[in-house]
Amino acid sequence: MSLSAEILVHCSCATCYKPETEELKHKRCGSCRKTAYCSKECQKEHWPIHKQTCQLQRENRAFLPARGTEARVTLSDIKKWFSKHTQLLVYAATNAMNLHDRANVCLIKTHMLVVVLEPAPSGIHEDFVYKFAALCEIGGPACHLAADARAAATALAGRPDEGGRYGLIMHVSSGTAPVYFTTISVDLGTSLQHVRRLGPPDSDWKAFLQRAINKTLEAKDRMKILRLQQLS
Repeated sequence: MSLSAEILVHCSCATCYKPETEELKHKRCGSCRKTAYCSKECQKEHWPIHKQTCQLQRENRAFLPARGTEARVTLSDIKKWFSKHTQLLVYAATNAMNLHDRANVCLIKTHMLVVVLEPAPSGIHEDFVYKFAALCEIGGPACHLAADARAAATALAGRPDEGGRYGLIMHVSSGTAPVYFTTISVDLGTSLQHVRRLGPPDSDWKAFLQRAINKTLEAKDRMKILRLQQLS
């Protein structure tokens, strides 16, 4: 049985994850022109976490592939894909680190979610299929980050802002395009109540991520999809 993954493919606000609709159009950060927000209030709240990533993204422009090249187009498609799958990636990272257990919150300081995609057979831009996902140590061999990116990740990881929100480090790539490296701001809750809203710990998170990305959701995924819908 196949389920609709529509809830997972809308651009989401980086702060509250509110999806973009016809009535609510998100605006992107004027500096990096990548991170999307539903309001000025959400952008202001997210700034303590976003500012270092924003600076890194601005600096990385100097090393971007030339406009019109396949690598540049693929990187642009990855960024758009990422923005539409924010809640799904939060779910995956939360369960990869098992943040339901407060003892594991320390992993936010040392690890990142690595997702490797492949262009979908459809050939449609912004459409990818799953190749690989893992929780990797920042700076470890699987992360393939340059020295400045590793330093930025280390500085960002596990640092709560004034509101207690953490930045989950994300690393998404496809083919020979440059790696898309950014953070997703999350509020775990003082008693991890926001983590529990995602449901119980999910040891099947990697297979669920694959099914969701590949649009092959099954009946057993129904409750997970419903929980993600309730967060939107």
